[in-house]
Amino acid sequence: MTEYYDAWAYTTSKHGISADLLISALQKCIRRGQEDLAMRFAYELYVTSPFHEEKVWSRLQVISIEDIGFGDPNALIVVRTLNEMRKEYQYNDGDRPIFFLYAIRYLCRQKKERSTDQIKNIIMMENAKGEIPEIPDYAIDMHTNKGRFELGRDVFYFLDEASKVFPLADDYDDKYFKQLYKMYEEELKKEEE
Repeated sequence: MTEYYDAWAYTTSKHGISADLLISALQKCIRRGQEDLAMRFAYELYVTSPFHEEKVWSRLQVISIEDIGFGDPNALIVVRTLNEMRKEYQYNDGDRPIFFLYAIRYLCRQKKERSTDQIKNIIMMENAKGEIPEIPDYAIDMHTNKGRFELGRDVFYFLDEASKVFPLADDYDDKYFKQLYKMYEEELKKEEE
């Protein structure tokens, strides 16, 4: 494992608490839905400095994906929007904290799942060991040199194979696909004449 270093361990809050502890407590409390504690840890970081406030928002954005994830796919949009809204208020404006407090309450109340963080760590470990996935055949299409020049894959290979999507929407109407396919066939006929 690589050596661990966290710069936040060497900075303290307004009341002398190590920032790395506050940041960790903020995230762990959100994971457990403990909004009262989480808000207080965030506020201690906020009153320390604008730099520490930025770290609060950085963590909240990560938490929206790392800990909430598919439990509420809109969480990242809510947090990002609140982060943008707070920028309309000066750092010392009494209304500014309400945005991160609301974000914390929102995150605490959502269903949670950590699968994206887990797969991120798996991929990082595999990559560090040199484990690189093989390019699937369907990806080698007209948009790659190998597909276009070595394998002669054209727009029809793309339409028939490389452009397939899964899962397909229940209400998908393939009329445009058919229209496009027909147009390419007509274009090919003209070229062959």
